[in-house]
Amino acid sequence: MASPDIVLMHPPSVMDFRRKTILSGPVSDLIPSTPVFEMYPIGFTTIASHLESVGYEVRIANIASRMLASDRFNPDRFVQSIDASVYGIDLHWMPHVQGSLELARMIKKHHPDSAVVFGGFSSSYYHNQLIKDFPQIDYVLRGDSTELPFELLMAAIESESSMADIPNLTWRSGGRVAENALSHVPETLDDIAVDYGLLVRKVLKYRDLTGHLPYADWKANPMSIAVGVRGCTQNCLNCAGSCDSFARFLGRNSPAFRSPQLLAEDIARAEEYIKGATFVVGDVRQAGKSYAMEFLRELRERDVDNEVVLELFTPADRSFAKEVGSSIGRFNIQMSPETHDEQVRRAHGKPYTNDGLEKSVGSFLEEGCGRFDLFYMIGLPQQTRESVMETVEYTRRLHKVYPGTRLRPFISPLAPFIDPGGNAFEHPQANGYKLFASSVQDHARLALMPSWKYILNYETVWMSRSAIVDSTYAAGLGVNAIKRDLGLISHEIADAVEERINRASALMDSIDTIVARGAATSRELERLREQASELSECTVCEKEELDWSTSSIFASIPRMVGALLRKR
Repeated sequence: MASPDIVLMHPPSVMDFRRKTILSGPVSDLIPSTPVFEMYPIGFTTIASHLESVGYEVRIANIASRMLASDRFNPDRFVQSIDASVYGIDLHWMPHVQGSLELARMIKKHHPDSAVVFGGFSSSYYHNQLIKDFPQIDYVLRGDSTELPFELLMAAIESESSMADIPNLTWRSGGRVAENALSHVPETLDDIAVDYGLLVRKVLKYRDLTGHLPYADWKANPMSIAVGVRGCTQNCLNCAGSCDSFARFLGRNSPAFRSPQLLAEDIARAEEYIKGATFVVGDVRQAGKSYAMEFLRELRERDVDNEVVLELFTPADRSFAKEVGSSIGRFNIQMSPETHDEQVRRAHGKPYTNDGLEKSVGSFLEEGCGRFDLFYMIGLPQQTRESVMETVEYTRRLHKVYPGTRLRPFISPLAPFIDPGGNAFEHPQANGYKLFASSVQDHARLALMPSWKYILNYETVWMSRSAIVDSTYAAGLGVNAIKRDLGLISHEIADAVEERINRASALMDSIDTIVARGAATSRELERLREQASELSECTVCEKEELDWSTSSIFASIPRMVGALLRKR
């Protein structure tokens, strides 16, 4: 088998997570991945699709997923076994910082003459520091669209030519950091290649299913993603994907959209391979009403059978809900009001009312929405413990207005890190935040702390780290009880979640006692390792509550085979 030209590698959050005592807590309860954050970014797929289209052989290696799948998997030995001229590592969000740096070190140890390339939001933010302070990193590609710059970098490495004209590149030149212009910022996403069959072909070629899985549970709960936008019109305070952050650090002053026709076609092509939900990234109304209506018309013409999950950034009117209901056979809605408190929501950057929110819920439920998920957050500006518990009670009142099992509330902490690049990180004092980490090294150090209380890179004027932790466990118990009382989950599931929350809270107290004695590396912590690992997933809810589809990967195999045969 020929060696790949490039391997795109995704690290775990902490490389030695299997040997460390870390109570990660509910930091990943409301996303598909585990606390190891094994879900690699969609950019892996678009970069691989582009590079393959111009003749490069690309392999994706999800190191995190393979480490979760088998205790016998040795990442160091695996890295040594794969020979490529270029290795790409994502540092898209800061939870991966320790794992990313350690993975790059492994690569340089075994392949000193190969190039190590970093990319992603956090890489773009810290690009200068990554090149200056970490010799295991050769290049950083900045921005949200690095498909073409990556092609140019590959060609320059191959021909040993100058790097000076490659857009978006930060590199080492003559012992100094060189920063090329961030000039490749496409105005549309219509030239982005999305090859949904790529992963299927790579799994067959490299006989490596686990290493190509987007996240550990994907086999049981397969999901595809359709990207309609890069950039954002919203300005949420703590988000690195806010419009201010995009303008400051990613060179994007306005969103780039994929045409309604191509976005609908992406969803239809995903259905050719996957029997499961397709999540559409970004609120399709960001580009305006006409765009959203055209997208829905295009989707209606394609008669998609898979579930389609749409995001709402702001309340939607009845006419939009009606159009969604008439265009998509099976659809779900996700919305993140963050809090019931309109003042807190406004401070966070979402200035809409509960009345508008509630009318949206009612409209979509009446139009046949399969599920309407509402996500609430702990750690917001002006938010107190009392406000958090009032949010919990608000979810109960909302269910009295809209009874049934289709409205699903979830609550979790803003953890583990406030995003570098967001306004809360850039102007912490002005927004009521105190930061415990500012540099790459600071965040890598926090990632190794024994519990998520000490991993948090912030606290607020209104809530200390301890208060955020205590409020999270209390709110988790409250929402769990509401779901049980309303029949959203069974009594057995509710009892199991309640037990886990109480055990996690007690374990947090034990870790606090050890840390207070200055013994954070002691044998006492080692004895808590297994318990911490057990209680670091599904803390405030059962993971299955998030599943959209009941189909496993086995239901998709006939589709995958058929699609591959048709494209021969």
